[in-house]
Amino acid sequence: MGLLKFESEPEFGKLAEYVSACQPCGALEAEGYCAPEKRLFREYTGFTVDFLYASVQLDDKKIFEDYVLWFYELLCPVMADMPKHRVRALLLSHFSVVENGAEQIFAGAGLKKLKRFIGYGKRAAADAEVTGKSPEPLRYGKYEKERQRYLDALMRSDTKSAVAVAAEFLQTGIPVEDILVEILGETMRGVGELWHSHQISVDMEHYCTSTTQLASAQLYPVIFRQRRKKKKVLAACVGSELHEMGARMTADLFEYNGWDSIYLGAGADISYVLKQIQDHRPDLAAFSVTMPQYLVQCQEMVDRLKACYPDLKIAVGGNAFQSLSKIQGNWRIDVYARDARELVRWADDTFADEI
Repeated sequence: MGLLKFESEPEFGKLAEYVSACQPCGALEAEGYCAPEKRLFREYTGFTVDFLYASVQLDDKKIFEDYVLWFYELLCPVMADMPKHRVRALLLSHFSVVENGAEQIFAGAGLKKLKRFIGYGKRAAADAEVTGKSPEPLRYGKYEKERQRYLDALMRSDTKSAVAVAAEFLQTGIPVEDILVEILGETMRGVGELWHSHQISVDMEHYCTSTTQLASAQLYPVIFRQRRKKKKVLAACVGSELHEMGARMTADLFEYNGWDSIYLGAGADISYVLKQIQDHRPDLAAFSVTMPQYLVQCQEMVDRLKACYPDLKIAVGGNAFQSLSKIQGNWRIDVYARDARELVRWADDTFADEI
């Protein structure tokens, strides 16, 4: 099973159950794979319905196509002894299971649209060896040595050294914005790539996240002593999204630039966000989404907030938005930012007359 619960779309919940129960594990057995590999395949195919749902709901095939390529690249290192064409065949068999389930559960226009998006996934799987994505290169060329020092400490599970290194960066004069975005933020993006390529476990990824939060805290004495601008930002992750590092760094950077922040953290549902906006009246609401299956919840959040507070400025960001082929035209947002520093600059410019 995936991560979404589909309370308002029970048919997708039934499809998720069907897919989870009908994996083509016979193909794995024929190739000599045993319980651990079959368990991995079953675990990650559970995400298929999540991403299919997001792609269909947002009417954006890129979400599902990107997922298929991501899944292919996830499987290849684990099944290194299996020829690449067999990995692709396994994926195609999986999507046939999804299609069979859809035909049993959906009907009419809904089924027609669903099969069209499943077809996008099949074509992406068939072409995976040619069109598979490579990890996005680091966006910043500076601080390579600093990032490596910090990453080395994380990979040793040396919390004391990781925290000390972050404090040292500040003492040597590296700007706070650069430490947060270019060193800590970029290192964590690299950690995500290490997990994706099976070089580290998900437990290690979680350790790196918690340690980076601790390292960021070393910057707070500087962050919180800046002159106030009498502007306020609310930062949160949407719905079931638990990857909160982006939202945390956004709040910290706004504080460093003189804004007051209301940081709601992970798992912020619509009713909670509405209550916080009513109580605190922020000038800007910023939402971070890392996993693309939560984009639907994010769009629902944005639409609801704009309906209730039409003058509220709304920003979105996070890796999930790279899986959208279009953002600004279809979302009722004021800005999409690639990182927290870009968003802070936009906000300062937008509210320049009020600061």
